[in-house]
Amino acid sequence: MRNLLKTFAILLFLYFSENLFSFQFPILTEVCEYLTDSSLVTEYQIENFQDGVEIEINIFKKETKEIIKINRQKIIGDFGKITEKENYKFEIPLHLLPNDFSFTKYIIFPKIIFENRIYYEMKKVKKGKYLVQKNRDEVVSESTKGFYISKFEVSNEQFAAFINSDGYEIEEYWLIKEGTMQNREVGWNFQGKFMMSSPFGWNLSEIPYWKSAASNFIFGPVTNLRWFEANAFCNWMGFALPNLTDISICFSFDSVENDSLYNPVCIENDENENHPLHFVKSNVSEWIILSAESNIPACGPGCREMFYIKNNFQTDYNFPDIGLSCPLYRNEILGFRYILRD
Repeated sequence: MRNLLKTFAILLFLYFSENLFSFQFPILTEVCEYLTDSSLVTEYQIENFQDGVEIEINIFKKETKEIIKINRQKIIGDFGKITEKENYKFEIPLHLLPNDFSFTKYIIFPKIIFENRIYYEMKKVKKGKYLVQKNRDEVVSESTKGFYISKFEVSNEQFAAFINSDGYEIEEYWLIKEGTMQNREVGWNFQGKFMMSSPFGWNLSEIPYWKSAASNFIFGPVTNLRWFEANAFCNWMGFALPNLTDISICFSFDSVENDSLYNPVCIENDENENHPLHFVKSNVSEWIILSAESNIPACGPGCREMFYIKNNFQTDYNFPDIGLSCPLYRNEILGFRYILRD
């Protein structure tokens, strides 16, 4: 009877996942922020608009991590619950902001709230060919059919929403995409075996959960979590982990100003516009997905090792430094981001 119920559950997931991953989750994109004589203006677009979408904004001071709270009733324009439009804009009067407010001292980024999920801005990577530096002496051309990629790594507040929505308790999110591992249930099996309930260092009996974690700022990247946890979160969001080609196309690895572990990582743009996103060198590494053609066994039947990018602002490389590890591996600087393919 148990095997019959298990088979039925898998069939339900297969049906559900086809709808889940084909469902058009909202995408926040084309964000543009600028100052006028009287206000801070944020313009943006939403792909795949869904009824119930809300827009909020995060603002904090870089140096102190002080969170700036704004009277929502004073914000003018497309803010809070919104209706479908081609272009959106809202304005925050300058008198509501700190006296020393500037783009050099403060981080400002809007977000979508939808069905208990939090979506930050994503960048559109167009179909085409891109030059990628594979190592110190080799530059190659990589092709892509196009995708969206999250501009920031997944944050503590985003991952907490996954926990609060019982993401650790729902098997469907933990099943592995066909072709990624030999055993699609290996993630769920390990979830039960190790009684996973949160990233290492989090305490679900205190508020905020990440108070004692290595990355303990609300808008900082969630770290110290296993590949299986990152993959489950992406499934819940309706997205996926990027692969090495995606990351190589998107980022420049040239030296940039040291970006704290506790900030959304690497907000500096590539001034030469050679890469679709921005500089990635920082204190935070990222889980990515191993290509389906590879088959490197890891910690259990049907499991295999996965890639992660080893970022460190103190190194002098300008191409991806790649690690390969059991998907149960975790450390205090290992986070992730997500993509959505066209």
